[in-house]
Amino acid sequence: MWPRRGAIIVEMATTLPQALTRQTLRAQVNRAEMILIESKARAAGLSVGNYVRSLLGLPERSAGRTTRAQMEGEQDHAWQTLKTMGINPTPFFPVDESWLDDYQ
Repeated sequence: MWPRRGAIIVEMATTLPQALTRQTLRAQVNRAEMILIESKARAAGLSVGNYVRSLLGLPERSAGRTTRAQMEGEQDHAWQTLKTMGINPTPFFPVDESWLDDYQ
């Protein structure tokens, strides 16, 4: 399953604007810390991934295929994040938004 998933991520990354390519964030925790994180995620009604994303101030992501509205929201979030960092977001996004046509 992993090689297939990796291939899909690589394929999607080549069609997305640079600011929207998905990166894996990893942190090493011991078993006790993981149990604590899992319990807090359950209490919040979130998956562990979305719980950690919420702690980092990132928007939640659904486990299924991304919709056009979700991709537009992620694009807006990425644009604002770059601007607040003092970076011109324009070079990270294509002028033409036809790449969104893949998301129905």
